[in-house]
This record gives sequence, structure tokens and C-alpha cells, in this order.
Amino acid sequence: MPRPTTRAAVGPVPKVVLVVLAAALLLGACAVGPSQRPPVATRVDDPMTPVPAPETALPGPPPSLLPPLLPAPAAPAGFTDCTSEIRTSMGAAALGGRDLRFGCQSVPVGGRGGGSSRAEVGVLQVTVGPVPPGGPVPVAVVGEAGGPTGSERAVRLAATAPAPMLAGTAFYGVDLRGTGNSEPVDCITPSTREALVDADPLAADPVSLAPLREAATTAARTCTQVLENALTDYRTGVDAEDLEEVRITLGVDRLHVVGVGDGAGVLATWARRYPASVGRTVLDGVADPTTTFSQRARERAAAAREALTAFASDCTARPDCPLGPDPASVVTGILTNLHAAPLTGADGRRVTDGTVTRALVTGLAEPGQWPVLATAIAAAGQGDPAGILGLLAPLEVDGGGFDADVLLTCNDTVERPTPDQVATDAERARAADPLFGAYFAHDALLCGSWPVPTEAPEVGPAAGPPSLVVGTRGDPVTPLAGSERVTTQLGSATLVTWLGAGHGAYPATPCIRDAVGGYLRDAVLPQAGTVCPP
Repeated sequence: MPRPTTRAAVGPVPKVVLVVLAAALLLGACAVGPSQRPPVATRVDDPMTPVPAPETALPGPPPSLLPPLLPAPAAPAGFTDCTSEIRTSMGAAALGGRDLRFGCQSVPVGGRGGGSSRAEVGVLQVTVGPVPPGGPVPVAVVGEAGGPTGSERAVRLAATAPAPMLAGTAFYGVDLRGTGNSEPVDCITPSTREALVDADPLAADPVSLAPLREAATTAARTCTQVLENALTDYRTGVDAEDLEEVRITLGVDRLHVVGVGDGAGVLATWARRYPASVGRTVLDGVADPTTTFSQRARERAAAAREALTAFASDCTARPDCPLGPDPASVVTGILTNLHAAPLTGADGRRVTDGTVTRALVTGLAEPGQWPVLATAIAAAGQGDPAGILGLLAPLEVDGGGFDADVLLTCNDTVERPTPDQVATDAERARAADPLFGAYFAHDALLCGSWPVPTEAPEVGPAAGPPSLVVGTRGDPVTPLAGSERVTTQLGSATLVTWLGAGHGAYPATPCIRDAVGGYLRDAVLPQAGTVCPP
């Protein structure tokens, strides 16, 4: 099945649908070299205290290697004011209490080197207060297919990032093709989505894997029929070409960009193809496109375990943890019971241990949702699946990102394991990790009936300015190991590691905020080997 979404539902908004999760900011500090803190985030209430760098620490590249921050020649044209609609829908609290202003635009894209069909990409302009008279410094924000879109991420950053980061800056949320305001793709039927989500997470033989394989085959068939020649347009290479067209529309020679998850992968490809267009680029939670399904499954299972430990600690630190003194064991027990006796939702939906596992992995990626996740799982253990279904509803709705995530996964992956190979790998993975092993191994079955891409994933160094890569140890969506490999592949990039949990680190802690802010605002890359405690 596709990787989990990390979005939450909000009311409809004309032109743009946004989600902002009011996540509590964890406090921490920066250090270089091995950390003496716990390996996974729980809670940190101490104020940030500077930790002196060891004398052996390697300095970052000099600031001259990074392009200057320059405003657009004038406020970019073509944006229609949509402030009133978004404020009304979201409310002041979701905007961090800031005077956020919004502009909406659809940018025509396609027909460039990626060879894709013409389309429109939704771009959301976000500023604190009015656009600066001389034009803002544009910072594009690229989101994900099955998670928060670029627009959603841009609003989140504008609502939570430190004020100095926002001065004179405009965030431009760029939604990938088929997501958000970029003509959301809808080619998998609701019943097929449910079958993919509800599939047995413990299946480890060809017979028990058959329902998942049949659902994946059905998804491939319907998407091929609906999208026809556009089926292969939903891939990282095309999104990189679209980003270059957005840069041209914004009227800047070099574009500064923050990408998360899928968006970070788009930035890596764009930086390789268009080094002269690259400004300061932050790749937050980037996946290694060359990783095999088997290796990625092992790494995601390990990261999910880390995140589950952090989730359990967070729950028990609260006075009203609904999962009791040992949340991890309670979660495992609830999944075991659901495997034997699934529940039925109010609309007749069958809620299985697969359904809850999907909600669990989805929620672990968003620490701000952990209290809601704990309550939903506990309720499912008492026979009420409404909370679980509520967490998954934004993902499963038509155009909610599920289909786009499947398309991006399969169009970016040339590997096509056989069902017998997947079964063998799932059996080994389940033996190593009974909770998450087989579940993540099943991803290899998703693309079995999809066309094999003609282009291999792009790797190798980027010739432009050095990038900043941020990786999170307990990231169940894009594990730290993949970000480490991409840092090496890019050549001149610098990695900052957060020993926390969740998908995407910026701006979770003061340490991460200082590292990213210093790079984006002051053109200073952090020292090599920087590690941020949870």
C-alpha cells in the first residue's frame, strides 16, 4: 500500500484546501557528534542552551558558496487575493495568531524536458502582513503526494517559523501534480482504496496476500483507463520540470526552496537538472530513490518502532493517557484482537488490524496528532472505530492524495518483485518485527501490475550550491538512512540529524530552527555532523 498520509481534514476553501496541524514545538539544543540524549523524542522542556562545538568539528562551507537572498523584481503577478476565504475557513488560531495574507494562482506547466502533458500547478503565496513594496524574497515550499501538500506546508511554516525567518519573505506553496490545487487525481475507486488500506498487515504467504494483490491490480487497471497517456506524468522527474516553470513564473534567477518528503526528492532532481536555477535548498526527510523495496521496508519498520516508543512515552507523560501505563503493549493487543475479530463502522466499513495499523503509521508521522491517535486507538479497543475512520477519511476521499501517492510510488520505481518474492520477504520481515515488518514489506506488491518506468531514478552529485539535508531518526515515512545516502550522493550537501520522531523536522525544535534559519537567512551551512537532540 502507499505510504501514509499525514494530513488532517478542514473545511472547504475556494481555490485552495489547506491543513495546518497545531503541533507543539519541542525544545532542544544543537550538538556536533554523538548525542548523549535518548535516541527518540519524548518531551524536552529545558530551554535551549548553546553547546560548544568540539575542536575537531569540521566547519561548514563559507557563505560565499550560497546565492544571496534577493527579492523578486516586483511582487509576482498573477496571484488573486484569497485571504478572506482562507482565514474564514481556518480561523486565527490555526494561523498561529499571525496576520497571514494569501494569494492563489494556477501556473501552466508541461511540455518541457520531462515530456509531460500540459497541466496546471496550484501555487499559494503566503506572507505575514502585506507583500513588501519592493517584492518579497521568494521561498518555495514543495510538499507531498500522500501527505501535506506544498500549500499546506507553506501555511504551517508561516504560522510556526521564527519571526526573523519571515521578515521580507513570501512562502510559495507548490502542490505536486495531482494533489491539492494541482488538479487532484482520482482514478482508484473508494472500495479499492479501502481494500488496500484494510489488507491483512501480517500476511506472509501468497494465499493471504491475494486480496492485496487483487486490489493493487484493480487500482492499476482503473488508473490506466482513466488517465490513459497521462498515467506516467505523475512522477518526480515531471514535478522537477514543473518546479522550474514555477521559478520562471515567480521571476527569479535562483529559487530558494524547502521540500519535505516527496517534495525533497523533487528538489534533489531539480538541483541536478538545473544547477543555475538553484538557490538555498532545504531537503527535509528525503528518500533515497535507489533503495530497494526490501531495504526501504526494513528501514521504515525500524523508524516506526522508534516513533512508537516516542509516542508511548509522550502518552504516559500525560495525566490522562487513554492507553494506560504501557501504550505499546496495549496497541499490540488491540491489533491482535482486531485481527481475530474486525469491527464494523457506522457506514458498514469493515475495520481490521490493517485499518488501525495504517492509522497508527499515519499518526506516528505527526507528533501533533499523538493525543488524538491515542484516543482513537483506545476507542477501537473498546469497539468504537469512529476515531480511526476519522483519521483516515481525508486520505481516502476522492482527490485526497491516496491515488497521487500510488502513482508517484509506482512511476518512480522500476522494481517489480513477484508475489512469491514479496511473500518470502514479508515472512522474514515479520519474524524480525512482528508489528511492522510484514506491513511495510507489502509495499513491494503495490506496483506489480503498473507499467515499468523507462527512466531510472536520478542519482549523482548536484553541481549547484550546497544543499542542507535534514533527517529524522524516528521518521516512519522517509527514514534517516535514506537521507544520509542522498546527502552523500549530492556531494556538497550537509546533513543535520534530529534524534526525534515524526515526518519532517523543521521547525520542530530550536536546534533545527537555528540550523535551517542560519542556512536560509544567513547563508551559513551548519557544521558537518550536527546532531539535534529531541
